[in-house]
Amino acid sequence: MRKKLGNKPGDTSDSRTSKQQIVDAAINCFAKYGPQRTSMADIAEEAGISRKTLYRTFDDRPALIEHILNERLAALGKKLRKQIAKFKDFEDALIEGSIMSVAVGRGDKLFNEIVQKDTNHRIEQFLFRGNDQILSDMTSSWSPVIEMGRRKGLVRQDLPDERIVELIMSVHALLFMRDDLNKEAQRAFLKDLLVPAIARPK
Repeated sequence: MRKKLGNKPGDTSDSRTSKQQIVDAAINCFAKYGPQRTSMADIAEEAGISRKTLYRTFDDRPALIEHILNERLAALGKKLRKQIAKFKDFEDALIEGSIMSVAVGRGDKLFNEIVQKDTNHRIEQFLFRGNDQILSDMTSSWSPVIEMGRRKGLVRQDLPDERIVELIMSVHALLFMRDDLNKEAQRAFLKDLLVPAIARPK
């Protein structure tokens, strides 16, 4: 018999279930069944709670998925921050830092499986638009590169930092979904798309 993470299924008491308890249950279910085949009923059963309790915490399945992706992106961002800050050349930072970011995302099994196998359109939208936390994390990661580019006069003056981060994030989402590109093709993609979008014309 499976050991549940929380109260008995069907429990409709007012005791609040922690988000982390539900997230842990969802991750367990994803490992067993795959993200696409996991239902909210599966997650509620795994957490040992009723679906009513689950929906009090997360409005719907996409909201839960977005929360999990948000956590994974925050963890991945921490891994990348120091690496991105080491680049001394602005264009290299944009290109090689982006390739590194996509590789780290693809190396995270859970993140990769959710993005590649879950068919909900909101996930794609989430990757492109992010949210306040992701934008803040991305800004922390890429600020040293943007600042370096501005000091050297290499960044378009009409772009505020927030817009640059949005462009970087959108191009990363595109690149992440283009799993047919090897590293050389990724470099060409970034040189043609990301660099001209941010850098001042030479």
